Amino acid sequence: MIRKHIFPILCTIWAIVLWTGCDESAQVDNPYDNQISENADGVVGIDDKSIDPTTIQGLHKLIFKPTCANSGCHDGLFEPDFRTIESSYNSLVNQPIIKNDEVDPLPARVVPGDHARSMIIRRLETDLNNNSGIMPLSVDPGSDWSTRKAEYIGYLKAWIDAGAKDLNGNSRQALDYPPRLEGMLVASGSTVYPRSGRFSPVQVPKSAGTVDVWFAYSDLESGPEAFSGLQFNHSIHYMEFDSLNWMPMQYVGTPKNAVGLNQVDVPHYFRFSLNLNSYQSGDVIWLRTRISDGTNKVELPNGNSLFNHRQYCTIRLL
Repeated sequence: MIRKHIFPILCTIWAIVLWTGCDESAQVDNPYDNQISENADGVVGIDDKSIDPTTIQGLHKLIFKPTCANSGCHDGLFEPDFRTIESSYNSLVNQPIIKNDEVDPLPARVVPGDHARSMIIRRLETDLNNNSGIMPLSVDPGSDWSTRKAEYIGYLKAWIDAGAKDLNGNSRQALDYPPRLEGMLVASGSTVYPRSGRFSPVQVPKSAGTVDVWFAYSDLESGPEAFSGLQFNHSIHYMEFDSLNWMPMQYVGTPKNAVGLNQVDVPHYFRFSLNLNSYQSGDVIWLRTRISDGTNKVELPNGNSLFNHRQYCTIRLL
């Protein structure tokens, strides 16, 4: 008999609970009622009209999303990935370059604080290696890139030079990039020997005997006086250098200024003397050097260097 009365009682209690739950006065506040909706770029709480065009948010809204992330381009198919603000930032800043400049290699897609050494700017302004085209290769209908190109590139340069800050306004520390080769010349006293072309060997008569070879390097963090571990090597085989043949190179406080690798005058601070007596007329002498900026120890040129850079660092005996 007791069991017969339990079921109606439970039903009555359950009905009261349901009725109470439907009472608006008893409802708990929805924690999302006051949530600010996302803008077109998927960022919460940012008014499109107030986005600074020199921020990563503004660049994504004005350039990366409408112009670069179109189908078949930087839409996640390959890097840089411009689908979102975060993917844009993380695939640009301090990121390695897939296809570099064969004449003037750059260290990263975006180098914080230095738009001139950021590949993204070069791709937007020049035809890389004369076979890559100027980015963007195509734009979607209705794009204002062609009419506002200079303005947009200016925003991008300003963002980079201000430290390439992320979504939260923080700058990613620039990497300590290794030194890079800027020039090489051969001289005897006041005579500077010529080249037959930009990347051709220096033409030196066998009768010159001993010559001075000068190198120029650049480094974003260190001046030439701070370099250490200065050495040079030479060989008639462009890929074979005797590991026991490394000899000291010296820093000279008064440099020899001359046109360098990139066709501008650069100071050549590093010198060694090379005796040509063991070579024959017609020989091509390949040169390599080693230096350290205190963080990076590098060999310039090396086996992975562009061939025209390796050939640039050669002497042809006449």
